[in-house]
Amino acid sequence: MQQRQSTIARWCAWLIEGGWLMALVFIPSYFNLLSSRHFEPDKATMLRSIVVMMLTAGVVYALDRAGSAPKAAAPPQQPSWWRRLIAFPMALPVLVFALVFLLATLTSITPWVSLWGSYQRLQGTYTNLSYIALAVMVVLFLRRREQLDRLITVGVLGALPAVGYGLIQHSQHDPLPWRGDVISRVASTMGNSIFVAAYLILILPLACYLALAGFRTARRDTASENRGGAWGWAAAYGLAIAGALLIAYASICFGAVVRVPDLRYWWVYPGGLLVGLGLFVLPTLGIHRADRLRTSLLWPGIVALGYALWLGFMFLLGQGGDQQVAASAGRGGTEWWIYLVLGVLFVLGSYALFYTLPRLGESSRVLSLMQGVGMTAVAVLVGMTIIFTQSRGPWIGAMAGMFVFFTALIVIAWGRARRESPARVALWRGLLIAEIAVTVLAGGFLVAFNISNAPIFEPLRTMPYIGRMGRLLETDEGTGLVRRLIWSGDEHAGGAVALITSDPLRMVIGWGPESMFVAYNRFYPPALANIEARGASPDRSHEAYLDELVTKGVLGLASYLFVLISVFTLGIALIRRVDDWHAQALVSACLSIIVAHCVEGLTGIPIVSSLMLFWIAIATIVCVGLLYGQVRFGAQPEPEPAPEPAPAAKQQGGRSRRGAAQRGAAQRGPSQRRDESAGLGWLIYTMVFALGIAVVWFTNIDNVYADMRFQQGQQYTEGANAGLQQQIAGAEFYLDAIRMEPNQDFYYLSLGRTLMSIADIQRQTSGTLGAVKQDAQLRDLLQAESAPAMLAQMQPLVAMSYAQAVLDQAYKINPLNKDHSANLGRLHAYWYSRMDQDPAQLDEALQWYQNSNAKAPQDVVILNEYAGTVALKGSYSESKGDAAAAQQAYVQAEQLLTHSKELDQKYPDTDIRLADLLRIQGRTAEALDRYIAIIASSPHALDAEYNAVIASVQDDKAQLGRLRDAYEQALAKTPDDATLTEIIGRIAVPQGDMARATSAFESLVNLEPQNPEAYRNLVVVLSDTMQYSRAADQAASWAKMLQAQGDTQQAQQIQGLESYFRNLAGG
Repeated sequence: MQQRQSTIARWCAWLIEGGWLMALVFIPSYFNLLSSRHFEPDKATMLRSIVVMMLTAGVVYALDRAGSAPKAAAPPQQPSWWRRLIAFPMALPVLVFALVFLLATLTSITPWVSLWGSYQRLQGTYTNLSYIALAVMVVLFLRRREQLDRLITVGVLGALPAVGYGLIQHSQHDPLPWRGDVISRVASTMGNSIFVAAYLILILPLACYLALAGFRTARRDTASENRGGAWGWAAAYGLAIAGALLIAYASICFGAVVRVPDLRYWWVYPGGLLVGLGLFVLPTLGIHRADRLRTSLLWPGIVALGYALWLGFMFLLGQGGDQQVAASAGRGGTEWWIYLVLGVLFVLGSYALFYTLPRLGESSRVLSLMQGVGMTAVAVLVGMTIIFTQSRGPWIGAMAGMFVFFTALIVIAWGRARRESPARVALWRGLLIAEIAVTVLAGGFLVAFNISNAPIFEPLRTMPYIGRMGRLLETDEGTGLVRRLIWSGDEHAGGAVALITSDPLRMVIGWGPESMFVAYNRFYPPALANIEARGASPDRSHEAYLDELVTKGVLGLASYLFVLISVFTLGIALIRRVDDWHAQALVSACLSIIVAHCVEGLTGIPIVSSLMLFWIAIATIVCVGLLYGQVRFGAQPEPEPAPEPAPAAKQQGGRSRRGAAQRGAAQRGPSQRRDESAGLGWLIYTMVFALGIAVVWFTNIDNVYADMRFQQGQQYTEGANAGLQQQIAGAEFYLDAIRMEPNQDFYYLSLGRTLMSIADIQRQTSGTLGAVKQDAQLRDLLQAESAPAMLAQMQPLVAMSYAQAVLDQAYKINPLNKDHSANLGRLHAYWYSRMDQDPAQLDEALQWYQNSNAKAPQDVVILNEYAGTVALKGSYSESKGDAAAAQQAYVQAEQLLTHSKELDQKYPDTDIRLADLLRIQGRTAEALDRYIAIIASSPHALDAEYNAVIASVQDDKAQLGRLRDAYEQALAKTPDDATLTEIIGRIAVPQGDMARATSAFESLVNLEPQNPEAYRNLVVVLSDTMQYSRAADQAASWAKMLQAQGDTQQAQQIQGLESYFRNLAGG
């Protein structure tokens, strides 16, 4: 006897289904402009939040079902839990995979990061178990065929915002000013062209499945219908989908152009996606065949209308305050309200059709045909977006996936023909042979295209799009070289392969999820720094299977392959056993998704969206088996129905009445107990949901909100003209972020850097350094009643003490991160150079640089900074008369720099530091030889230190002449280079060539008429040469420029200088 569901159980089941539908829509399209990371981590927190609430609803569902289950007289004999587990397909491999993840986390070199995820990716164990939990909830709660259809349809429709936004980027109508090129290689809602392609290649098989299913149903449907009404219903559904896309795009435009200093509009884009979710669900509800429209069907329209009205109200409410509307240069977006209004009108139009169109039967040939046409259009748009990403790994993954899909469909049709229509067997066999032949020919062409130098291929390699496929095997430049270096390293370090094989135990259990960023440092190939960001350590191998070995070892790779083999075995078995074409085709599509994902992973990075679809594809295959009776939960026997009670014998008179009274009395006790039990149940359910919400808040929302505060701080501290007030304001935001996420070491780096900036600004303005605060603690800043007031009153050495405390805490959180020890080295070196020249600070700096160099011996940036600090120690010793110690330091510095040069021949900083080392030893001629060679190859290499170079040879006119000639030759190649022009003028002054200095500074003013320093240099030279009239004229121009910039105080001072020069000229 089937147990009847209570209201709370039904609501929980709806909430769980809504959760997986929400994940399908939100995860690929959601990004957060208000956070610092924007994309992957925000998608991960969104997915984790959804899954936690699904699990919460699942717990309440289970408790409610357990509490309302009828009591069995004797529990039926059940197999052991182990037998039930291994009897259910995919349960054992998934459990093994999850347990290996947990083992790798427990044994990780960075357990905290492995559990919660890194700052850049957030793909730790928590996130990965969320994918598995999502799949498990789909398997447990997807009970009906319409749920399965809804999951697939909403999954495809949920890709449309990403597809549409990608096409908008390619057409150069993107309202958002992304830093990279998103026109030739679209990045859409994922911020990376490879990522969006890796996701869309998994949507393509589902879109093709729905298209083929629609055409097949339309072809087989012979029932008569109201064609006009059917076309109307197709239009109604189309209007709802178009309205959803318009509203989503309106929310993107709104975020691009409406600017406020706070986070008040955080809800706009997720709200637009929520509207889209409701509208995408409408076509899956079968409204066209419902006898009457349920009130619940109004909710998507009500939410859409309410969202639009609320957005308009909040926008109008913000007018006249600190809210601004401004499009980025050359971009649109200010017309967001037009898209919003159109979207709402489309939605209202769809509902008008819902209420006025005649109802259709159970099947509609026109609607099925329109499904086929619509999904074909979606597949085409998805394919175009994939092409516009120009991502070769996903292209190959898509080809592999679609080959599997269509091969499976042809084999299925061939098998059906052999049973039902032998005359068509030859047709399908011929198609299968033709498909395989075409695939082999295409593969042969691809191989020849990449290895042959035949003249026919050379023009093709220069063509857009197709040309990229002719460079798959290039490993000497571009992304091919990057991957080769990450995988196998160079002559100095062995890369990921060396990392994997360096420790036998770690080869088995791995270094831990998200640990590659710190584990890889000792195996980092220096050559990689000349292609990617210098000093950055890779956190992924760009090869999913290598990543499995790095993070989870052989156990991890074996468990992953166990999952893959198991799901393919199950999928193929279902295709053979199930006779329904739709089930066979859907399983084929899911297998093609898995193939595409696995092939793309050979050169890619699994992302939140693709991993989510990978696990949903596995869950879908299991659900097909459940729905078609090929899979069942364990080996538990069905409970026998309870015997019906025999009718009571008729009784006479008062005895009957007494019996009734007695029965009533007996029933009052249990009724009261049931009421009490129900009240207790509701209390427990409320506590469970409260716990779920707390988990979401403290492990996900808090994470995102902290990053939003962090980005607010960056906007203050990283501005071009960030002064003391901006640094203090930014520090307050950083402190807020740390309060919310105290274990996120990344935030401490920015706070420490900001405190150092505050110290330097205070040093320059106050003139006093103050005293070192020996007991400086981070908690002083975190618990201060007014941190800004405290920072504003800090003396320089106090601020440096707090900066040290902050960076110390970052090191304690993640001591394996080379950057933390390097940053402490930089802090102490900065402290010595800019503050009190305390030699103890140099010793501290040297210890931290040694620590960092031991962790990353091939990092030439750290090595050079270490060498520079050693040289600084030598200079200090020399100043104190200790020549032996100075010489020892200079020799050590030279050895370090020579080793750095061996590691990386192309790093120009090494040559500069070698020249600097000669200069501070007084070997100026040798130093100048090196400087001149550096200028010849890179004219701007000395921009940060040319004053020191000039000062070192200012008494030697011959050497000054050599230096000036080098810059004159560089300027001849780029006559409008303002920096080179200024340097020549500065060299000419100590040379005594004031005519050349005047000429250079006049040219500088013409090149940079808004540069106050240009006017300053020219006025000084004209004054020194007693050209007072010209000096007065230039001072007047200088003052006028300052007034135009709004610096009236400085302008008045320069006007006084102008008057002084005019008096001198008149005298």
